[in-house]
Amino acid sequence: RLAITDDIDLICTSIDDRVFIPAFLERSIASSHCHVALLNGSLIIGYAVLDYSFYAQAFIAMLRVHPSYRRQRVGLTLMQYLEQPSLCTTKKLFTSTNLSNLAMQSLLAKLEYKLTGVIHNLDDDGDPELVYYKSITV
Repeated sequence: RLAITDDIDLICTSIDDRVFIPAFLERSIASSHCHVALLNGSLIIGYAVLDYSFYAQAFIAMLRVHPSYRRQRVGLTLMQYLEQPSLCTTKKLFTSTNLSNLAMQSLLAKLEYKLTGVIHNLDDDGDPELVYYKSITV
């Protein structure tokens, strides 16, 4: 479902406690770009942000799953949900992940995303960003 403002505190305390996330979520929710994965219809166990900030193409800007629910198809389900033509309105869907994030790279391979580029020097930690895309039937 689409995230609502009341979801921010739970997401920030249980899934993603990085300092910039509350403001990022506020903007994403206000723009109807943030979606949450629910367990039993009420417990938020993951979230994803799909926007059109990447050269006017659909872009999964963020995808995070609660640590207790990783490797249980939550990320896969969120990605497949975002790929629906009712949500992804462009012919290509892009996303990115760090070179060190092997779990996300594995998920993207499983979903048939293709590596399309590498961005160096984005973060100060020296971990390159890998950019992926998938052709979508709209």
